[in-house]
Formats: sequence, structure tokens, C-alpha cells
Amino acid sequence: MDLPLALAVTVARVVSDVALAFAAFFAGFCGAVIYIRFIAARNGAPAAPREEGCGEMSANDAARASMAAQQLRDLARNVASDVGAHNSFVESITGQLVDIEQGNAEGGAVVMDVVAKMLDANKRLQNRLEDAEQKIKNQAEEIRNQQFEARTDALTRLANRRAFDSFLIESTELFVTHKQPFALVMLDVDNFKQFNDVHGHPAGDEVLRTVGRTLSRAVNTGDLACRYGGEEFAVILSNTTIIDGQLAAERIRKAIEGMSVQFGGNALRVTASVGVAGCMASEEPAALVRRADEAVYGAKKNGRNCSFWNDGAIAHLIVLAKPAAAESAAKTPASAAKSFPNRALFTDELGRRIAESQRFGVPLTLVHFRVRDYADLEHNYGNAVGTLLIDSLASFVQSTLRDMDLLARLEGGELIVMLPGSSASAAKIVGQRVRTSISLCPVPLGDHQIRLELDMGVASVQPGEDAGAAIESARADLDATTAVEAQERQQNAELAAV
Repeated sequence: MDLPLALAVTVARVVSDVALAFAAFFAGFCGAVIYIRFIAARNGAPAAPREEGCGEMSANDAARASMAAQQLRDLARNVASDVGAHNSFVESITGQLVDIEQGNAEGGAVVMDVVAKMLDANKRLQNRLEDAEQKIKNQAEEIRNQQFEARTDALTRLANRRAFDSFLIESTELFVTHKQPFALVMLDVDNFKQFNDVHGHPAGDEVLRTVGRTLSRAVNTGDLACRYGGEEFAVILSNTTIIDGQLAAERIRKAIEGMSVQFGGNALRVTASVGVAGCMASEEPAALVRRADEAVYGAKKNGRNCSFWNDGAIAHLIVLAKPAAAESAAKTPASAAKSFPNRALFTDELGRRIAESQRFGVPLTLVHFRVRDYADLEHNYGNAVGTLLIDSLASFVQSTLRDMDLLARLEGGELIVMLPGSSASAAKIVGQRVRTSISLCPVPLGDHQIRLELDMGVASVQPGEDAGAAIESARADLDATTAVEAQERQQNAELAAV
């Protein structure tokens, strides 16, 4: 066989093989997309949300899904038909080349004509496949849009109940396998029916849309905010302990309380009852939802526009201390000074936090402060001045703490602070910062200025300790540290006198 003929046969076979491989790839891709689409439809993935954010696939969505699948099936058949026709043409061309090779036909112009036909056939197939590729891209985009709509609430644009259920299961599995905690916040818009009854359903829709936007801004990346149903919303807080969950619940409640919903020339005031529950070992997702919902019910019973958290048995009101400026506290009369928990209230709260700490494995540390020479201050300036100084000191210390921390006034010029989630070393840093700040800020008292000094003790709550034992541990460390520091001051004074 001469060189032109051999070259023509080789080119024809190579071009044909490439075209067939290209066609096979897209035919396989079409089949895979059709298969995935049918599996998704069978499992209910393409269901679009109802107004309340959950529910089964609507008739319109089912029709869209069926149409997309049918179009992909037709496309796959067309590609297969094109490949079959191309294959038949290639076989006929190959027969002509074989006749030339065996001497049954003359070469030359015939070879050139065969090659031209082959190139033209491959070009036509390539165009058909490129058109098929574009159609597949369009169908894939349609599928992506349907999947997004299937997991999105149409009114608020938050995730819907279907997405919530899926994310809750994933979060539970992460907790079981990797011990990654999470918390569930649920909330109901207070007196929502009144918005519809007084201002009409469009006003109610605008309230829900505004709540949705507020939740979107209030949650962090990695969390999921959704419309659970009707006027009820839910937020899954990833990698969050129940302590931080309480802070988030109050942050969300305050964000909703601060919303401005403008409708029909009126500013609608919106509040919400909020409940939060943290994941617990061996708890089913449905049980967690039920506990969070019970906390919401507790908030409703307590007058609405408040937050409750569920410890696994009962719901508790979330109360976060509000910081106060030291300067304004110092100017406040003793009779109007901020009220801080006393020993009894602090002990009760500490007992609850200890149980929570041991249940979730979260550290809990106490910092015990005592005003140095407080008895002398009371003797020199009177009990009223001593009380005012401690109130001012307590307000200043409170301003340096987190919302989750709790400060209480004890007797004899003593303060105690509970720091959930803090180790002893971290608590010492906080305490030392307070001591330094106090020592550098003299308190004006008439014509005099009093410079307060604080002694400090730190103790982490140990397994098996109750509230009373934990407080005594902090006091013991305070006494021991005070004795050591007093001895060091005495030695320094003696050295300075030499």
C-alpha cells in the first residue's frame, strides 16, 4: 500500500476513534446525570418549600423535575443516535479504503475524497456534541436551581425545614464521632397573629422577611438559620457549647427586638420568645428539638420577649449581667447602687453551673478578690463609705467581664467571680488585669484619694466538688496567696530599709 493510502487509512481510523471517544464521554455523562436526577427525585430532594418552609414536592416542582429528566433522556438518545450514524458512515468509508488497499478500486482522488468526507463527518459530529454539551450545562443549572429552591424558604430566603433536618443530623453525627458540640436555638415571633389581624397578611409577611434578614446577619459562618414553620424559626449553632448558646440566644433576641419593620407608614415592634438547648450524649435529634421547644414555651409563660435554656430536665431563664462603668458607679448614691448577687444567690447559681460543667466537660473557675485592709477603711470612713467603695469596685470589675461571667458581693470587702469555660491560668490573667487596673485608679473621696489594693485567689472547680466546697477552695487559695505576698512585701520593705 502506497504512503498516501496508508496515511489516509491511519488518519481516518484515528479521527474516528477520537470522535467516538468524545461521543462516548458525553453519552456517559448524560446517563450519569439522568441516573443522579432520578435518584434525587425518588428520594424527595427536588421538593420545593411550602409557605411554612417544609413539606412534600409540589405538583409544579414534580413536573419540572420530570421534564428535566425527560430532556436528558432525549438528549442521551440523540447522542447515541448520532454516534451510531457516525459509526455506520465510518464503516462505509473504511470499506472503500479497504477496496483501494486490495486493488479493487483506484486510489488518488478517491483517497482524498474519503478523507474529506471523514473530516466533514467528524466536524458534524463535533458540532452535535458541542450542542449536546451546552444542553447538558443548561440542564445541570436547572437541577442546581431546583436543589437550591428545594432547601430554601420562598418567603424569608432562609433554609427551610428540609435543610434544617439534614443539617441537624449532620451536626448530631459530628457530635457522636468527633465530640464537636452544637446548640439549637428556636424562637417564635411574639403575638404574630395580631400583625395579620390588625395590619393584614402582607404585614405579617414583611415581619417574617425582616426576621429572616436579621437572623442571616446574626448567625456566624458555619451556622444554619432556617424558617422552621409559620412564625417559628430555628438556628443550629455549630461547634457551640450550651454556655455560648445562651449568649447567642440573647444576642438573637436583642437583634429581633431592635428591628425596625416599616409597613403602611407604621413602625411595627417585633419581639420573640427564644429557647436554646445543647446537644447531649445519646440524644436523638427529635429530643433536642423538643427540649429547645420546651424552652421557648418557658419564655412564653414568662411573659415573652425573653430567653430560656433547657438543661435536660427543666428550662431556666437566661439572665446576662449588664456591665456598668466604674466612674458612673462611683458617683451613684449607695442607696441606688447596682444590686449584685449575694452569697446565697451566687451559691445556687454556681451549683447549677457546676452540674452543667461536669455534664458537658467545660472548665469552670472561681476568682476570689478581697480589698486589702478593708476593715481599716470602714473604721476610718464609716460603713456607708465602705459599701459605696465596694459597689464602685464591683461595677468596675463587672465592666471587665464577659456576659456569661457572674460576679457576687460577699461579706468583708470580698468579691467572687465565676468564669465558665476558663482555665485557672486564663482566670489568673483576668484577675491580675483587674488588680493592676484598680491599683492604678485612685478613688476620690472628698478631699482625699483612696488607692485600693486587691488580694486574689483562683481555684478551678474539681470533679465531685459542690458549690460550697468550690467557694472554700477559692478562699483557701486567696488566704495562701495573701500570706505569701504579704511576706514578700515585708522582705522588700526590710531590704529597702537597709
